[in-house]
Amino acid sequence: MSFEKLQIFLNTNPEYAGLIIFLLAFGESMVITGSILPSAILFSVCVFIFNSEILSIYLIALFAMFGSHLGDLGGFFVGKTIGPNILKMRFFEKRSKLIGRGQKFLDRFGDYAVIFGRFVPAIRPIAPFLIGLSDLRAIRFYRADIIACLLWGIALIFLVLSVGSIFK
Repeated sequence: MSFEKLQIFLNTNPEYAGLIIFLLAFGESMVITGSILPSAILFSVCVFIFNSEILSIYLIALFAMFGSHLGDLGGFFVGKTIGPNILKMRFFEKRSKLIGRGQKFLDRFGDYAVIFGRFVPAIRPIAPFLIGLSDLRAIRFYRADIIACLLWGIALIFLVLSVGSIFK
């Protein structure tokens, strides 16, 4: 679906705006879909919805934070449960050097890696998965991810407001 078609859909069906933001945030945070769904799409949709006055900036951020948090949790639990088997796949074996560097970073910085990973689009979808492979307990990940998603949501508000004012 092209961005123009999505804009037309949102203009004619504004009741789905929150769901679309949630799904995009979830998708760009999950380990597999996040590799092919760039965060720029989520950001562009948020700016469009804000400029079209379909949702308030606070609802936009709330849907995005909730979707990203659930996507992060999904990636974390995929890493905890089937991560070791997934790493044996050829796709990941080819990237073993990158994964090894990520694991060293996670072992060194623990909870802070969750927060840092949320703000770096290139590693955002893979960070919760790798953290799930580490020894970090689920409750510690959950707490750190709540903080990370809240901070990310605040940053999203400022970015949408600043970029949205340019395109108004």
